[in-house]
Amino acid sequence: MSGLQNGILILFACNLLLAVYVAANKQQKHQNQEIWEQDLSDTFKIEGSDQGIQKVNLKCGADSMNVVLETEKPFTGVMYTRGSFYKQTAPCFMKPSSNQGSRSMEMNFQLDQCQTLRDGDLYTNIVVIQNDPELITPGDSAFSLECDFRQPRSLDVEASMQARDRVATGSKITLTSPDPAAPTEHLHNSVVSNSDSVAYIPKFSRPNRTIHLGSVEEVTLPSSSQSRDEL
Repeated sequence: MSGLQNGILILFACNLLLAVYVAANKQQKHQNQEIWEQDLSDTFKIEGSDQGIQKVNLKCGADSMNVVLETEKPFTGVMYTRGSFYKQTAPCFMKPSSNQGSRSMEMNFQLDQCQTLRDGDLYTNIVVIQNDPELITPGDSAFSLECDFRQPRSLDVEASMQARDRVATGSKITLTSPDPAAPTEHLHNSVVSNSDSVAYIPKFSRPNRTIHLGSVEEVTLPSSSQSRDEL
């Protein structure tokens, strides 16, 4: 076989290898594109968790919401109303004053602050409890808060009543997802009170259940010796 023939065969083999490489590379890119185009929302869905929380208390004032968080261990993350993370300014954003964290944090804001939503005399907001100061991660919490000032139809209310004199007729705390992209209907267990105060206590709650309280003053919590089924 002449040198020219050898050269042609070598060139043909190189072209064949190049064609195989290009085809394999295109196939890999197509596979990668399919992976990125998949809906990964369910794969990375972050559910709301109340692990590590002792109590969340909501007090509905005439023109404010007061939220108190109590944790089992010193909390070193951040607490904020949804939509207030990037500004990181009080009263809508709170973090422990100590680097060692704190087992109790309090947030107080007006009903026209911190992305509070109003539907007539019903005010709602969502407070996020984020363990990592920078990122939402599994194990974080969020609580939907409600202050209800709607009066029963049978109750006559003077038209001259000032907003500062009003008292909430209902309050509610619901565990929900800390992920702002999560569907709003993905709510979990709730605690409802017919007064201006309500407390969410994880060890007394049950998944996807609503606990109705007559008022905070009337509630007698079971002793620790009672099982959850007895609540």
